[in-house]
Amino acid sequence: MIGYFQELFGYTVLGNSILSIATSIGVIVIGIIAVYSFRRYVNKKFAGSAGGGSTSVLSRLVNIQNYVSPLLYAMIIYLSLVNALALSPQVRKTIYLVFVVTISFFGLRLFSRLIRDSLKTYMLSRDKEKSEDEIELSIRGITTFINIILWSIGIIFIIDNIGFNISAIVTGLGIGGVAVALASQTIFRDLFNYFVIFFDRPFKIGDFIVMENKMGTIEKIGIKTTRIKSLSGEEIILSNTDLTNGRIHNYKNMEKRRVVLTIGVVYQTAPAQVDAIPGIIKEIVDAAQGVSFDRAHFKEFGDSGLVFEAVYYIESPDYNYYMDRQHEINLRILKRFNSLEIQFAYPTRTVYLGQ
Repeated sequence: MIGYFQELFGYTVLGNSILSIATSIGVIVIGIIAVYSFRRYVNKKFAGSAGGGSTSVLSRLVNIQNYVSPLLYAMIIYLSLVNALALSPQVRKTIYLVFVVTISFFGLRLFSRLIRDSLKTYMLSRDKEKSEDEIELSIRGITTFINIILWSIGIIFIIDNIGFNISAIVTGLGIGGVAVALASQTIFRDLFNYFVIFFDRPFKIGDFIVMENKMGTIEKIGIKTTRIKSLSGEEIILSNTDLTNGRIHNYKNMEKRRVVLTIGVVYQTAPAQVDAIPGIIKEIVDAAQGVSFDRAHFKEFGDSGLVFEAVYYIESPDYNYYMDRQHEINLRILKRFNSLEIQFAYPTRTVYLGQ
């Protein structure tokens, strides 16, 4: 029996003994089973307890091992074939090229996933009130740019391992890149300002901003342009350079609105009524819900009447709430002045005719 097995394992197929082939296959099968078992163990052990979102440590481990497993499979198959079998140079080179392409593909996917998860973790730590879907939308532009760079490097690496002269290719790309850069200065300027917006964060998706005569809610921040939904409904598209160079009023973090109320009454108003007007305004503002009074004064003698200035705060950033309180306070002032027969000033001119 021993002699039979010795004779069987001594047979050669394509220059390799049956024993060598069986050893190679055995190593491949054992390695694949080991990696698959470890993957099943990780999924079963941690997937149920990784409820903290895709950026938690356990969830990241579950997600990453799905990218690592194909790399381990490729390495096991490659090493077992190359080390256990006697292969011709052509076959060995073919296996090596397949291995390089496979490793590059899954390795780039792994790096891309790690960078995306790191960016999501960083953004979630800064914007804890935002959901993962909103964070995913806000980093889509920068992840796209990073993926382009990663896959470009991967393609160059594969071409170099295939046997092409990468130095000549890189030199040609460098000369062409200079020409493209000179012709695309505006595009690269917008790209640079995209990174400024991403890291400095003068505004975020969902913020209401005003810049010069344009106002609206940020809908998308792209690599070159930012899209704003205006109050009238149309979409405003601005370059990132224009946004970073302009003066932006961001109302997202506003906690309350300051209101300066200016009222004019006619010069014929009695001094006692003039003295009572600041108190009347204070009483009306204090009676309004969600409003805090600051001050009210007889400010100046205007061209057409006596000018009063009052300041109060609307305790909400909501614009509709702000206008509701304005409406309520103005209407009460109008009614109170009418009941006291205090007349509002308006532009007038008195003409004296001499003999």
